Amino acid sequence: MKTLTFLLLLCLPLLASEEDKQALRELKSVYETAITTRDLAALKPHLASDFTAVMITADEVSGYDGILGYWKKVEDFLGAGGTYQVELVPNDTIFDGNIAIATGRANEHVVRGGKTLDFVSKWTAVARKEGGDWKIVRIQASIDPVRNPIITALEGYKKWIAGVVALVAGLVIGRLLPRRKPA
Repeated sequence: MKTLTFLLLLCLPLLASEEDKQALRELKSVYETAITTRDLAALKPHLASDFTAVMITADEVSGYDGILGYWKKVEDFLGAGGTYQVELVPNDTIFDGNIAIATGRANEHVVRGGKTLDFVSKWTAVARKEGGDWKIVRIQASIDPVRNPIITALEGYKKWIAGVVALVAGLVIGRLLPRRKPA
């Protein structure tokens, strides 16, 4: 019996109709385009009424208004002229009736203040078929908390700041120390 259950789980992606798979591929495109063009209104019709997410920054959001609030933080971080693009690379999706569980990675590209950050995050998305349409119920995104370009950039800034502080301290100490006169 366990073997039969295991084989059924392996076949779940095959049981999904091509129409369902195509609908989720289109949803992926809507998401990528909404992020790139900063037109989040395009996402609204694709969110379930009970939509929630944990974003890459560990911020939890609920509903479309939650996404708008989070995106405001992203816009503030990017600053004038900043850009953010994402390419979703999904693994096979598991379909179980009216539920789809998708996982994958996101190739993310951020330009902020003339500096470019490229990184890969991992994601999981749960969608539910409602009235013939797939709606996103939950998204979870994460990034390696230790080895990522944001941490690397912050470490670089800390080294630069430490160098400036050391230089200023050296100049101040040099000016304050009494000078020895040659004998």
